[in-house]
Amino acid sequence: MPDVTSPTTHRPAWVPEALVVDFDVYAPSGDAADYFEACVEFQRHSVHRCAWSPRYNGHWLPTRGQDVFDIYADHERFSSRYFFIPATGDQGQLGALTLDPPDHEPFRTFLNKGMTPNVVATKKAFIRKLAVELIERFRDRGGCEFISEFADILPLTVFLDLVDLPFDAREDLGRWVAQTTREPDPALRVAAMQDIASWLTPHLEARREQAGTDMLSAAGNVMIDGRRVGREASLGAAIHLMMAGLDTVSSMLGFVMIFLARNPAHRNSLVADPALIPRAANELLRRFPTVTMVRQVRQDLDDFGVTMKQGDMVAIPGAFYNLDAEIYADPLNVDWSRRVKQVLTFGSGVHRCPGAALGLAELVIVLEEWLRQIPDFSIARTGTLPVCGGTVAKILELPLRFG
Repeated sequence: MPDVTSPTTHRPAWVPEALVVDFDVYAPSGDAADYFEACVEFQRHSVHRCAWSPRYNGHWLPTRGQDVFDIYADHERFSSRYFFIPATGDQGQLGALTLDPPDHEPFRTFLNKGMTPNVVATKKAFIRKLAVELIERFRDRGGCEFISEFADILPLTVFLDLVDLPFDAREDLGRWVAQTTREPDPALRVAAMQDIASWLTPHLEARREQAGTDMLSAAGNVMIDGRRVGREASLGAAIHLMMAGLDTVSSMLGFVMIFLARNPAHRNSLVADPALIPRAANELLRRFPTVTMVRQVRQDLDDFGVTMKQGDMVAIPGAFYNLDAEIYADPLNVDWSRRVKQVLTFGSGVHRCPGAALGLAELVIVLEEWLRQIPDFSIARTGTLPVCGGTVAKILELPLRFG
């Protein structure tokens, strides 16, 4: 198939040539060191409120933070039918992720119930115990490969505990989910979702026959108007559950750890005063938003300084809101005293991630336990730290040296 990551020559008639920009929203930089800086630079130098990128079969790109925020929440004019670009009809229905109100509400309800603050509170002891166990495996070794030895393991294990699935599935599920969010070839993304579906189906069938109290049981028994939804809809909801729970926290932890490794003054302030960590976690979530969602225009409209046609795709990077100087002054600077109000790290509106509280709890606990046991660390090599862009951007490898 054609390389959808490269710019194409096709430009719709309603898109003025002056609005065309060659910006790769999924990969603004291949180096973790300046991944977010590249987003800020593009946004800072954009003269148009909304631009058109010819990559990924073409899409709109709002360049103002508030516009990104508003589009994210505007389900009446912008549909969540697709979660990546280019859009493909093979994606299938993925529960609340790809449904618009009011159809998404039954699928959203079970997610909200499974991620309440009370539920998250019951998991904190498990998260802390797991974090300590993982750190103890390499603490005395003098270093680790953070992504494979910690960042990929902790959130995956916590999530598999939530859905009562075997921990030995971590490697396969992690690989498939990574493909659904970062594989450039849409066909391979769909194939990865089919792999998840094949693995999940027998587990989901068992929960439909005998439901437990876990979230996978809830996904398998979603009710609409007093009737349980069909197997296909339940499977889509379960796949969404997997995708949402197995990747975003791992990605965020990698960027956070790079920052702390390269900024000893910030790190030492948290070591000296652990009470700062909850506030610091909110600032780090603001500073490192790894998710780029997309929307499809539901009807022709004139807004954001352009004419959009029904069916057009729109990319909405969380970084364009969190790191907009009009929203947060000096946005690339990490300031533990900053008052963080709303961010797009976990989305907003009807599609705000129901796992936001869990993700924040994991980050706080990881910072507390890591800095308590490994207060001094640095990156163990010079040069580029590769980052793979996509719906969820992720650092692929992060070797750390302790002391």
